[in-house]
Amino acid sequence: MTLLLIIRKPPFGWIHIVEAVRLAAAAGSLAVPVTLLFIDDGVYCPMKNQFPKAIGYSAIDRFLRMLQNFESKLYVVKESMEERGLTVDDLNPAIPIENIAQSEVGKIIAKNDLVMAF
Repeated sequence: MTLLLIIRKPPFGWIHIVEAVRLAAAAGSLAVPVTLLFIDDGVYCPMKNQFPKAIGYSAIDRFLRMLQNFESKLYVVKESMEERGLTVDDLNPAIPIENIAQSEVGKIIAKNDLVMAF
């Protein structure tokens, strides 16, 4: 089984995003191949210089970094970043993530057995 989590919402203001990233780390620790796809406002999740504890939220970057210890892939959609004025230089360099075109999203979805959107 392979698991794809599509992250569409920003990292703060939604407990769902923290729980989605925790789910990814837990699945990875159980040897389930996990893919995270950051699209729409979800592209803010793997950005650098975030200080969630200052506003009472849990940090997700440690879970994203943890995924590199497992069979996992992380993607961010280039067009979603461009629409928000972001570039690859804004991504957290400690998180291995691939910048992809919107046209690749369907292929990634098709490769996975279970897809969940947050």
